[in-house]
Amino acid sequence: MTRLTRWEWRALIAALALLAGLRIAVAQLLKLPIESDGEAYLLMAQVMAQGGPPADQYGQFAFYSIGYPLLLTPFVALFGGGIGTIVFANAILALISGCLVFSVARAMGLRPIHAVLAVGLFALWIPGLWNSAQAAKENFSTPLLLLLLLATLILARGGGLRWAAIAGVAYGMGLLTGGSTLLLFAIPLLAIAIGRRGDLKKALAQCGVCGASAAAMLAPWLLATTLALGSPVLNSNGGFNLYLGNNPAATGRFVSIADTPAGADWEKLRAKRGEIGASDELADRAKAHILEHPLDTLLLAGKKLVLFWVPNLPDAQDFADAPLIAQLRILEVTQFLLLVVGGGLGLATSVSDRRGAWLCTGTIGLFWVLHAAAYIIVRYRDPIMPILLIGATALSVRLAEMLRQKRLAHVS
Repeated sequence: MTRLTRWEWRALIAALALLAGLRIAVAQLLKLPIESDGEAYLLMAQVMAQGGPPADQYGQFAFYSIGYPLLLTPFVALFGGGIGTIVFANAILALISGCLVFSVARAMGLRPIHAVLAVGLFALWIPGLWNSAQAAKENFSTPLLLLLLLATLILARGGGLRWAAIAGVAYGMGLLTGGSTLLLFAIPLLAIAIGRRGDLKKALAQCGVCGASAAAMLAPWLLATTLALGSPVLNSNGGFNLYLGNNPAATGRFVSIADTPAGADWEKLRAKRGEIGASDELADRAKAHILEHPLDTLLLAGKKLVLFWVPNLPDAQDFADAPLIAQLRILEVTQFLLLVVGGGLGLATSVSDRRGAWLCTGTIGLFWVLHAAAYIIVRYRDPIMPILLIGATALSVRLAEMLRQKRLAHVS
């Protein structure tokens, strides 16, 4: 890559300042309450900041993924457990994500100024503004996925052991933050195969380093859950989520456990069998439902994959409750559709590094298909949206260049 000129550095700094400034300003404007998953993450961070084991509002050790509250812990220890601390930590993560958007765009062949444009568009990405105002794990899973993708792109060009280690660290931390990245182990391995084709020894060494780095990230938490719960688990919600997505009341979107057949005895089950035993029981019920209704399960899985890409349209109640936010949601829908269509076309036609474009497409595909197993919440797709944003930037640049060439030809 070419070095940035002074003007390009200034443009990048301005885009990053816009990114952080907008997120902090919107968070201050919205003043969203800390609730649900966010409340659990904050409570876990508060307990760990005081030197104790993580515990959510229900006293569970590992029901919620540990990655995001672990990241929040030093911030909470230094600045307290208020929403201001959350916003500050999220702003730092947003800056890291912005730097990674720039780096991934450059690795995909975009010129520096066009990569800066991608950062500027990322600053205006509305779901990122929502996330910055609350304790959402997507604030952390987004830069982790971008770091994994950056390492993958560099490995595909022959990057060395350092980048294999970075890919492993990003993958391991991604699993600790949420299970949606589970299938993405295949992407850096494919990149190593591409970058080291014909050199089996180096390829195996890089795969080993990648795997060892991921294991080093996971091992301490797996040991902790073994000591605390008797089983090495990333979290204890796998069976719970599988059941919510595969039971007679499942719709494809999130359904409260209280609205399922298991709702009546869920609290008793959790008290009797513990968080892992209760989740295992729900997993067994989900598997039984799947085996008894294979066609319905297949159709529902397809519906989930469609719902993953459905715009987040506000309804009449949203307009009644918060008209300004509902109007912004309309703008978000427009932005989302432009990113999906433009990003897909950009990856297909406008990214100069074709191997990189295919690796990006594979990353999106593997991240997407895993969500057919459980249920869909709109923010689950947020970590992969910056990839489509870069693709849309590449398409915009290509269209602008085509228009410029057409005008020059007309003038001549």
